[in-house]
Amino acid sequence: MAQSATKYFGYFGGDYETDPVVAPSHPSLPEMQDHINLYSILFWSADTSPAGKAGSQQYVLDELARAKAAHIHAIVPAHPFVFQKGGVADNSCWQMDTTAAASWASLSKAMVDKGYLIPGDPVRSTVVAVYIVDEPNGDACLSDVNGAANPIFVNGVNAVRQDPNTAALPIASILTPDFNQFDKGMKLLDWVGYDHYGDSDSTWQKKMADLKSRTPGKKYIIVPGAMSGCAAVKVENTARYEQSINTDPDVVWLAPFAWFSGKGGNANCRGVRDIPDLRATYTRIGHAIKDQQCNASTGDKRYCGLTHSTSSAINLLLEL
Repeated sequence: MAQSATKYFGYFGGDYETDPVVAPSHPSLPEMQDHINLYSILFWSADTSPAGKAGSQQYVLDELARAKAAHIHAIVPAHPFVFQKGGVADNSCWQMDTTAAASWASLSKAMVDKGYLIPGDPVRSTVVAVYIVDEPNGDACLSDVNGAANPIFVNGVNAVRQDPNTAALPIASILTPDFNQFDKGMKLLDWVGYDHYGDSDSTWQKKMADLKSRTPGKKYIIVPGAMSGCAAVKVENTARYEQSINTDPDVVWLAPFAWFSGKGGNANCRGVRDIPDLRATYTRIGHAIKDQQCNASTGDKRYCGLTHSTSSAINLLLEL
């Protein structure tokens, strides 16, 4: 598929809320909306029953309403709709969902009907990408099988790709560093990255080169660790990530993990929102990326809420 040249900045799991052990629970978007241009919607109920899917659909639509009102694009989750799983506390693998296509079609139609998705028009559409599932080559148990992409993963991807409303949307995922287990599956993605916090610059560069060699022609997601006092995540130096998003034309999304604080109920675990120096740095980086996107065209300016005049409306009509 044709790949967009647009660059995005937005925290991974942008809808994850800070735990009440740190601050009263409230939506994260208003805190970060000034400097992001991609809202990552990932929270889900862990219920893949029909009722659970209906609830997940309504949640995604509600979050898209927030994003559109804030003039921010969004990446929506597919996993609540195209795979089966027992629940968030259930460490079992993702399973085949024979209703994946119908479940996804329900969401895609609702996104179109409500004006959040305009197929083929990423400038005016709130939805610009789909996050298929996190770390498919990890605990998701969607690694390759017998030298081929896992049929469960293929089924989920096909539900999105074969839906006419979402056929043109890039499908994204962030992997674990164990690429050998997902060599075929990763080739089905359009945006691909990996997370492994604490690598040296040389190790990170080698791993990114390996990822690119396995997935030529794709766009890439870079995921800096951005949490302090948290299990399995640390604050990483921002320099290599800023350089990468600014100089590598194939890097599409800078996705720090994470904005929220109190991961796992740990009051000492702080995300970007509560690390002042890091917050200032990512606010600066995000503003630069967002400003570039919002000024790329008349349509972008209008989506970002920068133009409201009659002449702008006329220009938009001329672009159609």
